[in-house]
Amino acid sequence: MKKYLAVCAALSGLGCAQLGAETLKIAMIEALSGPAASTGVAFTEGMRYGVAKINQAGGFNGAPIQLLEYDNQGGPNGAADKFKTAVAEGVRIVSSASSSAVAAQLTEDIRKYNLRNPGKEIIYLNVGSEANELTAEKCHFWFFRMSTNPDIRISALVKTMKETNVLGDKVYSINQNYSYGQDHERAQATAVAKAGAKLVEATLHDVNKIQDFSPYIAKIKASGAQTVLSGNWANDIVLLLRAAGDAGLKVRFGNTSLDTPGTLGNAGAAALGSYLVKIYNLEAGGDKGKAFIEDFKTRIGHYPYSEEPTAAFAVGYLGAALKSVDFKGGAIDAKKLALALETSSWDSPAGAWMVRKDDHQAVFPITISEVSKSATYKVDGTDMGFRLIKVVSGKDAEVPVSPACRMQRPS
Repeated sequence: MKKYLAVCAALSGLGCAQLGAETLKIAMIEALSGPAASTGVAFTEGMRYGVAKINQAGGFNGAPIQLLEYDNQGGPNGAADKFKTAVAEGVRIVSSASSSAVAAQLTEDIRKYNLRNPGKEIIYLNVGSEANELTAEKCHFWFFRMSTNPDIRISALVKTMKETNVLGDKVYSINQNYSYGQDHERAQATAVAKAGAKLVEATLHDVNKIQDFSPYIAKIKASGAQTVLSGNWANDIVLLLRAAGDAGLKVRFGNTSLDTPGTLGNAGAAALGSYLVKIYNLEAGGDKGKAFIEDFKTRIGHYPYSEEPTAAFAVGYLGAALKSVDFKGGAIDAKKLALALETSSWDSPAGAWMVRKDDHQAVFPITISEVSKSATYKVDGTDMGFRLIKVVSGKDAEVPVSPACRMQRPS
């Protein structure tokens, strides 16, 4: 499925593209159907918001930016097919978010395409895929990760849980069995050991295929763990929390996707006290944060409490980079745009963003929250929400560049 979104004269005050100008087209290749759609749609809504804001401010290169949306059907093969379609339609920036397996496919496709098509390169602005390899073994000049990775998130999460005396002595690790989940398992083991707790067991399972997590909940209960750390997302976190609630399991979860729509509604009271690590929390940012979430709600129809801020902030950073290049209404030079992405800065409602030149990993603040009835903003039609515990600065959240990243830069 492909939907075409062009935020044109009605929002931006711009007319059609100037004669001879190249319109900047961005392809969002995401899971818009299937078990991962709850996550994919949220990222895509953030992209829509970000593009609309740039266009409202004047667009780029004499025309509104066009956002093209493609449904990858949740897998690498679908993403590869949609990438070919996007290229044929003149896309210069490709984005995706929810699946690191999809990201691995796209980053290699884009790398090879750019080698074959000098002067017509495509930038990969990834706004959510977090497998470490993307900025390590698979890093390249045209790839930019505008999100965290498991080491960044889990280090900050476990450290904060330790500081607030909620980590406990025994921790269980459960994750999806692919690159991203395996990275989480390693990051969790490292962080738990550093915090002085014991990792009692670690489990990997199939991705978005498990319909009944009760056997896993039984193992967690038998382990005596007080805390469960998981990088699960989409249906896998929803169903894991639902099974915990059904079994009356009394543990505290630490996760990266507890705010996936439907999670708290399914988990009920079982989610209370659990910790979430995310780029943004609705309670963060003071007046600037309040203005952002209210504007988002006006434009999109709901508050950006899930994955939407990650994508919206990534496009906000892109907008700052676009201001530093001028193609005078002609052809877009992807190399100049990539260099601008390396050297720009942007202030989100939570704090400053930048991109590291060495591996194109974005550096920015992240938030730690607790599922609580005292949260200002309730979600999923429940009496619960995410109470802000801490904003971790970009400097404190940053992890070193991987020695596996040997980026070859264009001459």
